[in-house]
Amino acid sequence: MKCSNCKKEDQWLEMMGDDFICKKCINKNKIMGLVFRTHVDTFQFLLRQITPKNYSEFMEIDRKKIESLVNLKKYGIFLKTTNVVEID
Repeated sequence: MKCSNCKKEDQWLEMMGDDFICKKCINKNKIMGLVFRTHVDTFQFLLRQITPKNYSEFMEIDRKKIESLVNLKKYGIFLKTTNVVEID
């Protein structure tokens, strides 16, 4: 089968709404790619809960939406923080 995004042949594709997506295109979303590489069961749970209609909606999934559904630290997934605090 072919990936709906990059049009390359791949045996293992994930179904996201109307699209079939390869693992290389999944990894373009930084956080979901990390969850996919480390915990496939959690990744599939997140896809069932969020239910993106296509690949572009999948790419819009952000950290807040993921953390509202799953405690990533429980599974040993630690994300770098982007918060910068300036001390006067």
